[in-house]
Amino acid sequence: MSDELHQLWEQYRAGGLEAAARAASPSPDGLLYLALLAFAEERYAEAVIFAEAAARASPEDLLPRAAAAHLTRVAREGKRNVYVSAEGFGAFIRGGGNVPLYRETSAALARCYPREPFDLLDTGVGDGLALLPALTPAVRRVTLVEPAAPLLEHTTRELTARGVGFETFAGVLQELAAEPGMQSRRWAVAQATFSLHNLPPPVRPAMLGWLRSHCEVLLLAEFDAPHMDEPLRPELVRHVLTRYRLGLAEYVGASFEAVAQGFLMPVMFGYVDRGVTRTTFENPMADWELLLREAGFGQVDRQPLYPYWWAQACLLVAC
Repeated sequence: MSDELHQLWEQYRAGGLEAAARAASPSPDGLLYLALLAFAEERYAEAVIFAEAAARASPEDLLPRAAAAHLTRVAREGKRNVYVSAEGFGAFIRGGGNVPLYRETSAALARCYPREPFDLLDTGVGDGLALLPALTPAVRRVTLVEPAAPLLEHTTRELTARGVGFETFAGVLQELAAEPGMQSRRWAVAQATFSLHNLPPPVRPAMLGWLRSHCEVLLLAEFDAPHMDEPLRPELVRHVLTRYRLGLAEYVGASFEAVAQGFLMPVMFGYVDRGVTRTTFENPMADWELLLREAGFGQVDRQPLYPYWWAQACLLVAC
């Protein structure tokens, strides 16, 4: 597949989509690559043709079938009507590999917490999926940073029921750091679970430096993922197609269509969508380790969390 994708890429760069599409008898993955190339050019009807051909060529393969269904809806309804849905994301995050991923993440957080009473900062806490199971009696008070009000409300409701003190900031880390009242604040532990990849790379050094000066220990959970700066490169397309097959397979059953069409396919094709502003910037864990050291953390230890379908999940403990 690698040689084929490279050949298609070279033909595309030399003569456009038409030249790539003239390749002799492309494999199902070659056809999916053509669908991605067509989608990137907003040639949705052609993208549907390529994906449907891939589905016919490999009828047992979940990925071409899901891709064809998604692209058909895009061609019919437009991207705005078929983007990530709350139902799809909810079924995704609470099913498949996310169940053991968050179980292991929460357990690892709890193991890292001090035994004496301490204050905790959680940035990008969401609905508390990682935080709430990790809570120990030593957690005295939590500062919650989350821009999505419904998620924040869910977390605060759960903390109230558990008798844990908290304060909330409805925004992102950059906004919290800019608050005058936060300049003198310190926390024993700050944590970010699968949220700091939303920080644009230019602001990461400043934000990690701010965290260094405001916490004793930073717990950073992320995926050891490749850079997605050039998502149409053959190596990245190969990674995406291989990994998304694994992801789709985890949801075979009642939730498959909701997850596939409400989340996974919009995200997969979103990598190559030139008409949207990028909001996630994943990178290898080695990059995070370097950034943390440059921010002033003297010790950075990496712990594996879970072999997630997209990439290995890791926890960095920086102090």
